[in-house]
Amino acid sequence: MAVVMHLGFAGEIGDWKKADFALWTDVEALVGKADTLILVDSLLAVAAGVTTLVWFWRVRINAEAFAPREHRYSPGMAIGSWFIPVAGWIIPGKITFDIWYASLQERHRGRPDEWGWQTTRRWPGRRLLGLWWGWVIVFSVSASVVYFLPDVMRGAVDYPNAIHFDRMLSAVHWGTFLNLLCIPGVALSIAVVRRLTELQDIRSAGPS
Repeated sequence: MAVVMHLGFAGEIGDWKKADFALWTDVEALVGKADTLILVDSLLAVAAGVTTLVWFWRVRINAEAFAPREHRYSPGMAIGSWFIPVAGWIIPGKITFDIWYASLQERHRGRPDEWGWQTTRRWPGRRLLGLWWGWVIVFSVSASVVYFLPDVMRGAVDYPNAIHFDRMLSAVHWGTFLNLLCIPGVALSIAVVRRLTELQDIRSAGPS
């Protein structure tokens, strides 16, 4: 939705640029649409974030039952670590690696005291987690930048003296690119959630 709307913004601003003219009311309406898009994105992000955190805490609790001594961080950190500046790009990833490793069937695991983040074993899902966590970082940076784009567009309007169409168009193009960049992160997150849930269902069914 965000990509389609940004493409629409780009088309509208492109027409203004060709004509070297735009009504102030039209520009104000477009910036208002950009603000509304960010608001909708924010509400969806909060809803998705809350449900994901609840799921993440639950799989961490489950992993504690599977492997009580194989976790460096407490279950509470499965939620709290996401909100720590800078460390939020590191600790949740380590927690996820440990949860995943603890949720594997015994034939895929090494010594009882091994941690998923540190072991050199080639266990199932390790590459998927690495790709996912890299995109989580890219996603968080991209989403943060997108929130400032309406302000950049608003700053490009010096009414009634001038409207800097190139600056507005640049902001919209960045919005399109950054939203496209988020899509692989979302797809990988869905894959990780589904696969880890399946692993824990299998592990809870009994040893194998």
